[in-house]
Amino acid sequence: MDERVNIVVDAFKTTIENVNIVAVIIVLLIFALVAFFLIFWEKFEEFISKRYLKRLFFRNGENYGLTKTELEILWKYSQKLHKDPFLVLEYKSPFEKVIQAYIEDDPNYNENLIKSMRQKLGFDKIPPFMPLISTKDIELFQTGTLIFENRVFPVALYDKDERFMYWYIIDRKPPFPFKVGDTVKIRFTREDDAVYIIEGKIQDMYEEDGKFIIKLPHTFKFLQIQRRRDFRLKINLPVEVTLQDIEGNQVKMQLETTDISIDGIGFCIPVLETKGLKMGIGTEIRLKIGFEDREIETPAVIKNIRESGKNVCFGAEFKDMSPEDKNYLIKFVQSEQQKLLKAYKRLKLFE
Repeated sequence: MDERVNIVVDAFKTTIENVNIVAVIIVLLIFALVAFFLIFWEKFEEFISKRYLKRLFFRNGENYGLTKTELEILWKYSQKLHKDPFLVLEYKSPFEKVIQAYIEDDPNYNENLIKSMRQKLGFDKIPPFMPLISTKDIELFQTGTLIFENRVFPVALYDKDERFMYWYIIDRKPPFPFKVGDTVKIRFTREDDAVYIIEGKIQDMYEEDGKFIIKLPHTFKFLQIQRRRDFRLKINLPVEVTLQDIEGNQVKMQLETTDISIDGIGFCIPVLETKGLKMGIGTEIRLKIGFEDREIETPAVIKNIRESGKNVCFGAEFKDMSPEDKNYLIKFVQSEQQKLLKAYKRLKLFE
């Protein structure tokens, strides 16, 4: 056994003696240089690529009329959030998140600059049928209800800036059950979109021109309750409504739709012309709706009634519509919806 071990040891010593140490060092140096070159080249390519992308981004941004200062802000914070800067120019959702990062990072953020960017990119308003991205998108004078400990107070959005929204408490005076530091909820409805519930901690309460204002921070988080199963298209189409008066006589009225979906339509009748008509919730009527290339006749049921100025407006749900008419209506509504979305394509939600 010892003899075999000695043989192995002698063989190892012989191998070591025959190795050229200088050659080994040269090989190791070559490997080190190659590795260093590859790492350097990768970083160099990344640097060149980033410079090229930034130059291209600025060129695209200038086409929207953005200044170099505005573009520097968008570039810096899109990189910080790891968002594609080109999408920040095209879509409202990533734009707003980049702007929020700028606001949170820079205590001296320029609010006028932000407003300028929104206007140039077309992000200053969002259409009524599209969901809110943040509370910054709530329209001024939007009415709602403030909820605190099962008590409710009517409110309206009085003002807003990049960090806060200011809600006016309508026709109520102190003392209020809530105070600075309390968390309240505000519930409001966007007619063509959804019901929203937002929650926030009161930052300040004050009186201005006889109005009592509460100050809440903006948020991207809120509860959204969809009001309708399907998209409702605001459009005026000729519609013949066949119904009965209170004596049972058949009455035909030539009207226009106020909106249409794949499930029903809305239409309004002057208040004076509704006298003597049988038009309660649950009443069955017959509709003949005129499109460019065909007419659709179908029974319907009145589902809701509301007054609007000098008109009474009705929501009617289709009943037993033929499959052919239903397919036509679906294609019509989808086609019109696509036209609207195309017009507002840069406002769509994108992540």
